[in-house]
Amino acid sequence: MTRHSKNCTAHTVYTYHERKRDAEKSGYGTTKVRLGKDSVRGFNCCCLTLQPAKDPVVTPDGYLYDRASILEYILNRKADIQRNLKNFEKQLARDAKDKEDDERLKEEEAKKFLAFNTLETHAKAAAQENENEALACSSRTAVAVEGAYKPGKAASFWHPTSSKPLKGAHKLPPVKPDTVVRCPMSQKPIKYKDLIPVNFKCVVEDDEAFNLKKIKSASASERRFCCAVSNDLLTNSSSCVVLRTSSSVVTQEVVDSILRKDMYDPINGKPLKEDDFIHLQRGSLGYADERVILTAKRSLPVMQT
Repeated sequence: MTRHSKNCTAHTVYTYHERKRDAEKSGYGTTKVRLGKDSVRGFNCCCLTLQPAKDPVVTPDGYLYDRASILEYILNRKADIQRNLKNFEKQLARDAKDKEDDERLKEEEAKKFLAFNTLETHAKAAAQENENEALACSSRTAVAVEGAYKPGKAASFWHPTSSKPLKGAHKLPPVKPDTVVRCPMSQKPIKYKDLIPVNFKCVVEDDEAFNLKKIKSASASERRFCCAVSNDLLTNSSSCVVLRTSSSVVTQEVVDSILRKDMYDPINGKPLKEDDFIHLQRGSLGYADERVILTAKRSLPVMQT
């Protein structure tokens, strides 16, 4: 072993590589990771499963889901809502019962107080005698308890003496749960009947438009769909628009140059409105762009130096 290899860590400075290595092992400091292409959802992938949708549907806001996945999500959310409502009703019933019990106790105390004040003189004297006897008995009990006292858990002042809530303590009212099924991406109300089916046009390899592209990269096999009008290949960098009338997928260039002029669906000839253009929420490429932030950050405790 040479002299240089023995002194490879004998630097006079704390290098960047050493700082990164020590921060990763110690668990302190904020860590950042650059996300790659495999961490980004594709334009034809479901927002729930992150897999290519077999039966794709899209929301009015442009979020793509697989029909089976979004249906299962809606049913599960409805079941959760019903369960939360039942728990909410039970909590209301318990609160009402507790309130009735408190009112009944207050009424009983008021009746006892009135009955004590309306007694005759000899009855008051007898009650005073009983009270004195009870006080004497309690004092004897306290002395006996002090004699048999053993230091333990009760001697610690930080341990609660009773688990019961304080009398008259403020209790927050239960909050009614949300009864609306919301989209997992946009958090807007979603209904199954509002979902629009999506028909992606598959690329035929012997098509002239496909051959003119002359794609020879390894990722060419992933580009399986094309525009329904211009036959342009659809990728994560393509701005896609779903036509509500025919469920077809076209590019934004086709919409701006052709469809907005005539406002007719070229697939079935139906008239189009501005609401019929649903902009598909696309994914991203492996490069940094303006659409998504391809950096994951995790904040951890920092040691002051």
